Amino acid sequence: MNLKRCLSSLPKSPTGFTLLEVILAITILSTLTLLSTQAIGRALKARTKIQAEVDDVSALRDSMRMLRTDINMAYHHRDFEKEIQEQALKSNAPIRAGVTSLAAPTRQTKRFDPATDFIGTDTEINFATMNAARTISNIVQADFIEVGYSLKSCTNLTTKQASQCLYRRVQYILDDDIKTGGNEIVMLEDVTEFKLRYIGESKQDWVSVWNSTGSSSDVLTRNIFPESVEVSLTIEREIERKPKTYSMQFVVPVHFPNNAEKTSTTQSAKP
Repeated sequence: MNLKRCLSSLPKSPTGFTLLEVILAITILSTLTLLSTQAIGRALKARTKIQAEVDDVSALRDSMRMLRTDINMAYHHRDFEKEIQEQALKSNAPIRAGVTSLAAPTRQTKRFDPATDFIGTDTEINFATMNAARTISNIVQADFIEVGYSLKSCTNLTTKQASQCLYRRVQYILDDDIKTGGNEIVMLEDVTEFKLRYIGESKQDWVSVWNSTGSSSDVLTRNIFPESVEVSLTIEREIERKPKTYSMQFVVPVHFPNNAEKTSTTQSAKP
């Protein structure tokens, strides 16, 4: 009995929280919620920014990959039969029985050689290439096609903003003019630089113009393809109202220029 009386005389502990404790708990919880929300927001913005950068670099890399493949597989057609005939006529060499048809063809049908020219400036390039994957069934297409790259103005369908765009022109059948015809598609938007330079055995240094057509005024490039093309490509995109620039530069070799071998014009003096 004395023990029960002692216990009952002790002060009872409170059964709930005080107002101060509730306010403190709410303050801590609100602070944690605010910090978590800000961290998640920053993470989402960083993810959006990184994804935009990845998309831009991927678009630039894909365009450069297509351009490099086209140049790598540039196709230079040479009619060896016609060259042999011309050499035989120039040298007045007797024609053996096995090659009589080369010097004096019996057919009267006129031949049309494909115009596999290579014409390039510092901002535009047009040539024939073997990169002719058939993307549409039953389409009339040769083993080599015309391609051209150039800068033109275009308008984004989503943002309605105009910019300089890299166009790729494709014509599936070659004609007399390597620079015209076919269909164009936009390869890359917001291009700030598209620069080309060329070098070959006939040139000692990089040049900004190359013309392999028979009417070319430059005898060093006439009927000759370059051995390598230097391509510089730069785009500028706006991310979070800040301009961001991405650039790529490659020296792209032509795998098989198929140029005629140089012949020495100097002859030894006769005694």
